[in-house]
Amino acid sequence: MTMGRQGINRVHRALMVEKPGEVHPALRLAHGLDEWPSSTDPKKKQDLIQAIVDLRVPDFYRQALSRWKAYTGDRSRFYSFEMRLVHRLYVGLSRDNPVETGVTIAHTYGMPILPGSSLKGLARASAEYVAHGSGGLSPEALRWMFGEGGDQGEVGGLIFHDAWWCGPPDRPPFVLEVVTPHHTEYYRGSGDVAASDTDSPVPNTQIAVQGSFLFTVEGDPGWTTVAAHLLTMGLQQWGIGGKKSSGYGLFEI
Repeated sequence: MTMGRQGINRVHRALMVEKPGEVHPALRLAHGLDEWPSSTDPKKKQDLIQAIVDLRVPDFYRQALSRWKAYTGDRSRFYSFEMRLVHRLYVGLSRDNPVETGVTIAHTYGMPILPGSSLKGLARASAEYVAHGSGGLSPEALRWMFGEGGDQGEVGGLIFHDAWWCGPPDRPPFVLEVVTPHHTEYYRGSGDVAASDTDSPVPNTQIAVQGSFLFTVEGDPGWTTVAAHLLTMGLQQWGIGGKKSSGYGLFEI
C-alpha cells in the first residue's frame, strides 16, 4: 500500500508532536513547509531549521557510537582518530530537499556524517600532492591504497568508512547559518540586470554542522597509518565540504 503525500505529512506531524525533542532531522527536512516564505519574510524557513538545530542527540545514537568505537577498536584492523572542526562545516549543501538547504544525514540515526567516498578522495588528493614532493609515494603504492578507476578499475586495499559525529555532548551537531546575497536578480539573470549598490540583501537560512568527527580507516595496519596521516593532512590544509574558500570544513586535532 502506497501512502500519499498527505498521509506522510500526518505521520511526520504525529511524530513531531509525540516526541518533539527526538524527531529524526531528516523527517523535518522531508516534511518541508506548507507555504514557501517570501523574500521579505523568511521566518518560516528559519523556524523549521531552528527546530532541527534544537533537536537533542538521541540516546540510541550515543549507544550506536559506543558500539562502533568498540567494533573498530582492533588496531590490527582499524585506525581511528578524532578531529574537531575549526569553525563549521557544510556537507551535502547541494543535496535536493524541500527547503533547499542540503546536509548529509545518516538515515538510521539522523546525525551528520562525512561520506567515506569523500574522505577517500581527500586522502588520495593529499597522497598525490605528497607524491610531487620529496619522498613521495610511488604510483604502485597509490594504486594499491586507493584502487584505480575506469573500465579496468580495481578496488583499493583500504576502506574509508563514513565519519561519525562524536560531540561535544553538550552541544547540538547542527547550527543555523545565514548566507546573504546582495545581488539576487543579477545572479538569476543572464547579464541583462546589472548589480547595484542599491540592491537589497536577501538573507538565506541554511544548515551547517559543528563539533567533532570520528574517522576510521580499515586495512593493513601499516597502510592505515599512512592513510590516516594523509587524511589528517587534507582535513587540516584543504578541508572538506562546501565553501572551503571561506574557511568552512577545516579540521584540527
